[in-house]
Amino acid sequence: MRWQKRLVFLLMITLLAPFSITTAQDNAKPFRLPMDTAAGPSTWLFGQAYGNTTGAYNFGTAWYSAGQGLHFGIDVSMPCGTPLVAVADGDVIYVDNLSFGAGPHNLILRHPQAGLTTLYGHLLDRPPLQQFQPVKAGQVVGYSGDPDVTCDSRPHLHFEVRSLDYRTAYNPLDYIDAPWDVLAGIGPFGYPLFQQDLTNSRRWIYLDDQPPVAFGGVRLNNYAASLPDDRPPANPPLFRASVDLPADASWEMTPFGYDGCCLTFWWHPTDSNRLYTLDGSPGVLAGITEWDMSAHLMGAFLGEGTPPIWSPDGTYQVNRTNNQVSITRLADAATWFVDTGGELPAISADNSRLLWLAQNGAFIPGGTPPPVTIWVSAINGQNRAAIASSAPNTRLSARWLDGSRLLLSTVQRTVTTLSVYNTADGTTYDLGSWDRVRGVSVAPGGGRLLFYRSFQPDPLTDGVYTIQTTPGAVAEKLPWFGGWRWRDADSVYYIPFTPTESHQTLAYYHIPSGENRALTNPTTQPFTIAQGIWSVSPDGQQIVFLNAADHRLWVVAASTPG
Repeated sequence: MRWQKRLVFLLMITLLAPFSITTAQDNAKPFRLPMDTAAGPSTWLFGQAYGNTTGAYNFGTAWYSAGQGLHFGIDVSMPCGTPLVAVADGDVIYVDNLSFGAGPHNLILRHPQAGLTTLYGHLLDRPPLQQFQPVKAGQVVGYSGDPDVTCDSRPHLHFEVRSLDYRTAYNPLDYIDAPWDVLAGIGPFGYPLFQQDLTNSRRWIYLDDQPPVAFGGVRLNNYAASLPDDRPPANPPLFRASVDLPADASWEMTPFGYDGCCLTFWWHPTDSNRLYTLDGSPGVLAGITEWDMSAHLMGAFLGEGTPPIWSPDGTYQVNRTNNQVSITRLADAATWFVDTGGELPAISADNSRLLWLAQNGAFIPGGTPPPVTIWVSAINGQNRAAIASSAPNTRLSARWLDGSRLLLSTVQRTVTTLSVYNTADGTTYDLGSWDRVRGVSVAPGGGRLLFYRSFQPDPLTDGVYTIQTTPGAVAEKLPWFGGWRWRDADSVYYIPFTPTESHQTLAYYHIPSGENRALTNPTTQPFTIAQGIWSVSPDGQQIVFLNAADHRLWVVAASTPG
């Protein structure tokens, strides 16, 4: 049966491969952006996309039931009071008609030439306009606010494009000309942007393939199996020492695999020649394929399923069946059950301990954070201990830094405090507290962190920061802003944020020395990463990204003369 399943899977791939993907950005678009400034950490950042987003999937019943379970606009994160402009000539139809939602204030414009209406939601105050008043493209029509009326909870613009009768919502990206994949490369929301249906793994997973919303229609994303799913706290890669990047290296980009593959992919934790992809055809549960990255060739088909939960070195696997959690040592298939209350645990870098978070209820943005307790135990489940619990009105999380240390994150309103807890001796020390922290990531081995700050009162303090995870360390602002992935313990690859350019550049930054250089030239090697989806191999020598132009995987690797 195994070979039959593989044959069916390969036949599906063959059928899918010839299908080309046409983006909506190929067509002329009638609208401009509703902001007059370029995107950036001090102005605005792309937030939640339109359509089948993970946020809509998780909160569809509570927030988006009228819109078929989809997010029927786009969210743009920005400080309260940001001026908003008309996206095209039109007329004011409604001011503060809250039957459309999107309070505390909203505005609806009609654009007869386009045959569409637009909605501006979560405005700071009542727009200074009158019903039926004409407006011109670029005219200020209101100011951004916060749905929670705090200006520090979730300040953003919710923007919709609807039909003239308001009954259908369309993807705003189809009507506004902007480098959307570039804008989506960094922002306040997590990745991936969209919920992937594992029985239709290529549907509604890109910025430009989202369906229209028929208000009052049946839910479209009521999936039996999907990604992202429930996962334990993410572990950093194992330590890899800093290795010099040759100055004379040239960087080559090569497509591999087949057309349309794959939104979901991941590396083996320690083997840079092994990459895994998840793909399938409509009506069939997606399957996992292993690729030989030394030759860019398809290898074994591993069957249907979802990405495994491995230890940092890939020698142990975490499983959950009927709310029972087990750990399997892959070398000999030895398996034991651990009592985590059904929560999935993360395994420490030395495979000695488990970490899990017990959360009493779901967190709803803008609501009161549910109580959280952090638990640790030996890998066999013994010596369970609760090491921390959240205080009222705070959010608490944790992840492993290495074999014994945990990074704790405590968020109260807009301030994040990062601290380190040592499970070996129970000691704790703070790294610091910062306002509006996003994107905290841990270097291989756990010795450094990176994060970014945005929308600060002093724009000079917006940007990317690094700090070592040792007592007394001081955060240092880096001389660039963009999306990054760790190369090794001391360096990163990064994509400079270019919000007005459609093509991107791969760059390198070595933190101790400050070495900072571009590795590719967008004129001679134009590329755009789809939706911020890219990953670095365990040895730091290869990069795989999802190409926005063809929705296909490409690999980037260095070659040196001789």
